[in-house]
Amino acid sequence: MSRMPRARRVRPLALVAALATVPLLLVACAAPAELKPAALPDGLEVRLQQGRLDVEARRLVVRVENTGGEAVTIDGFELEAPTLATALVREEAFELPPGDALAIRLPLPPAECGAEAGAAVLHVDATTPDGPAAGELTPDDPFDTLARVADADCLAESVDTVATIAVPEHLRAIGSGVDRRAVIDVLVTPAASGSGSFVIDRVYGTTLLNAEGGVDWPVGVEISAGDAPQTISLDVRPARCDAHAIADDKRGTILPFEIRTSDGRAGRLDRSSGATLKAELYQYYGERCGLALPAG
Repeated sequence: MSRMPRARRVRPLALVAALATVPLLLVACAAPAELKPAALPDGLEVRLQQGRLDVEARRLVVRVENTGGEAVTIDGFELEAPTLATALVREEAFELPPGDALAIRLPLPPAECGAEAGAAVLHVDATTPDGPAAGELTPDDPFDTLARVADADCLAESVDTVATIAVPEHLRAIGSGVDRRAVIDVLVTPAASGSGSFVIDRVYGTTLLNAEGGVDWPVGVEISAGDAPQTISLDVRPARCDAHAIADDKRGTILPFEIRTSDGRAGRLDRSSGATLKAELYQYYGERCGLALPAG
């Protein structure tokens, strides 16, 4: 009978011993468990707001301030609110020295029109001198910006199911100089079918434009889905004759419609002038007022 070489005979014993040490080696080599981030430091405050230009651009301003005594790096944040269809996310890190603040503008998502109103929450990841930190902050919303945005978006949604409201590409005008007169012809095109309706109570005057016979344009027109298209003609005059009014203009060519819908919504719906109409309104303003405005 042939003999098994010694090395072959002892191998099973060596293998058993080796396997017995594997759990110990795995324990010794395992990566340490991740440290749980600390709580956010005291002194971080958040405020939500919008400037005049942010309204038309559909941006929300998230202002983060560090009132604490040490510098904090905000690695990223996520703003959630019941009335927003999706969260607003900031992934780029930024430094906040003590006493400093940063206003961050983020594009607004569509509104969640069926949601009940509730408090917004800001989820924050940060780095402090002591290491990583994470937590939630409740933003201050002193001007009810989120509620106002949701109301405007949901009003627009209700209106759009009934009809489109479109300002024209061009201004309709006659005459010249200070005797020139002009009209903005707003086209309302109802949906071909449906059961909804809305009432345009008035169009408000702006910082640049008023009605020829007053400030606002009383309209009082009811629009229903399935109706024929109709034109609402707004005769316009300068709200004041001041060259600085055009130079400083932000919202003077945005027409605010006061609307009530059959599904219970009410408020102001803005319609912006396109670039051509805006330029023609500026030209008309200057000509009617007898102002020498720079070209372009």
